[in-house]
Amino acid sequence: MKRILVIDDEPAVAHMISASLRAAGVQHTIDYCSDGAEGRKKATQDQYDLITLDRSMPFMGGAEALKEIKRNAKSASIPVVMITAQNDPEFHKQAMELGAAALVTKPFRPQELADILRQVLAGGNIEPPDSKN
Repeated sequence: MKRILVIDDEPAVAHMISASLRAAGVQHTIDYCSDGAEGRKKATQDQYDLITLDRSMPFMGGAEALKEIKRNAKSASIPVVMITAQNDPEFHKQAMELGAAALVTKPFRPQELADILRQVLAGGNIEPPDSKN
């Protein structure tokens, strides 16, 4: 059973992630945090197989939370999938440099999300596609 931490200020995202994984046959449990500071703390207190992290949240944004998660020895090895509503090539590059395993842009198709999460859970990093701009 995979343990996943969803850090996002929209609770519906946790439900979509869970439903996508369930449809893909991935057995999992999800813990949910609604802001980056709370998520960073939880990531260092419990052991997770995967973290999904929203870019824009109150109290601590996704990039700062990612930096802190990767800086802490207790959470540094946990793969993190960044989720963002903005198709910003500079942020994609920054997220990968900070240690994200993948980046998903909203809106996403549930099957696309499940495929990315399964690949990351299997130990792979996914490079973002080149900008089409």
